[in-house]
Amino acid sequence: MDKFDTDTYFEFKTYEEFRTARLKLNYDSTLKLWYSLPEGLPTSGDNQLVRRQTTRQQRARVRYMKFYAFYCTLLKKTFLRKKIQSKGFRLWNETLNVPALKDDSLYGIYQSMGHVTSEFLSKGRRYDPTISFEELFKAGRTVWFMIAFQMQLNIPLALTDSIFGYNMLYPYTDDLVDSNDISRESKKDFAKVFHERLLYGESTYDPKVHFDGKQSNANELDLPISLQPHADRIVKIFDMVKFIENDWVRGGEYEGVYMSLATIHESQMKSTLQHARIEDNYAPTMEQVEQVSAEKGGASLIAAGFLIEGRLTRAKMSYLEYLGFGLQLLDDLQDVKEDMKNNHRTIFTQTLADGKTLDAPTARLIRYCYCASAYEKFSDDLRTVSDRKSGVTLAHYVRVSMMMFSVVLVLEAASRLKEHYSREFYRELSSLSPIAFRDLRKARVEETMWRIVRNQWF
Repeated sequence: MDKFDTDTYFEFKTYEEFRTARLKLNYDSTLKLWYSLPEGLPTSGDNQLVRRQTTRQQRARVRYMKFYAFYCTLLKKTFLRKKIQSKGFRLWNETLNVPALKDDSLYGIYQSMGHVTSEFLSKGRRYDPTISFEELFKAGRTVWFMIAFQMQLNIPLALTDSIFGYNMLYPYTDDLVDSNDISRESKKDFAKVFHERLLYGESTYDPKVHFDGKQSNANELDLPISLQPHADRIVKIFDMVKFIENDWVRGGEYEGVYMSLATIHESQMKSTLQHARIEDNYAPTMEQVEQVSAEKGGASLIAAGFLIEGRLTRAKMSYLEYLGFGLQLLDDLQDVKEDMKNNHRTIFTQTLADGKTLDAPTARLIRYCYCASAYEKFSDDLRTVSDRKSGVTLAHYVRVSMMMFSVVLVLEAASRLKEHYSREFYRELSSLSPIAFRDLRKARVEETMWRIVRNQWF
């Protein structure tokens, strides 16, 4: 990307123009980098954030974490609460090896994240009392990314209708698109109907009407015959679009919001190419799998970015494409066992299907997380709170924390897949972990962090 156009807005008059430019930007920001990465795990010589751990250091950190959890439980409601929080932030920084930021700028953020998380869960249950905690957890994983993006943009942390609608949208569509109970004809009809709903809205759309959040009547939907048995699912999907329309009026300067949503839906439908079918001897190539993964992963985060800011510069688009692909690969590594059962081909399961270990793609994913794109600074970073002593802005701190946390999640997923790695690689991989693999594989890091923040446990 040329330097002069990084701060220009990524805007086009037609969806086709948007889509064409976005696919080029996606490739330049994801697969072009992915293919260029060398084999083998990174070293501290490659990046100063890479840190090897001895068994002794890993054990000491686990002991410290246990002591901290004990005192946190014992003293969190006393006058020592702020001191405990300060130690918690330092433990986070030290464990992830991220640059420190003054604690004062983190207290309010931590509390706001707890409020937003609880509000998301409550709002989800109010809209859909039948939804499970597991489904809400799955839906809420991107909420934290969107909160992090709000921090980077110096936007007040809040659960907007569009953030809620977006994060509830794709678990509902996943249930429909990935279901084996739904015919190909129905899925094809849904793809067309939903694409038009996202891009153009309903024929009766009125920008002055505000959706009240009560589940709409499925009987009022005008659906093709093949989709009518699935109206109860589809009405929830369409309601999520109404939540988004509460924040972003159709027409005018925010058309990129709806173009980005159409893009992720298109990418999601394209992911059906990843399903190997024994009955007709179909199996995707690695090239197809890589392309779909990059497009789908990037699309999920550019849509999230548009829903927060309304408009995105080319530089931010490029960063979100990069980050989205990394998070998609993380998700795929976490789901290796389930995907193998379902004949769903990702970069990792395709590697196993080819009779290889997961050494190479896992090493490449970790290198990808450590690439410079993760730590890029944008022109508006200086609007965020900064630590004058270290020179670290809040935006930069959040970006580095996100990627280093992602590395820990990669390591956690890998720790549970020992049988798919060579012995030498698995041993070397474990030295990158802040705690021993035997402890990490039991940690359930994401769920633990979700509960800590939601319940404000320190």
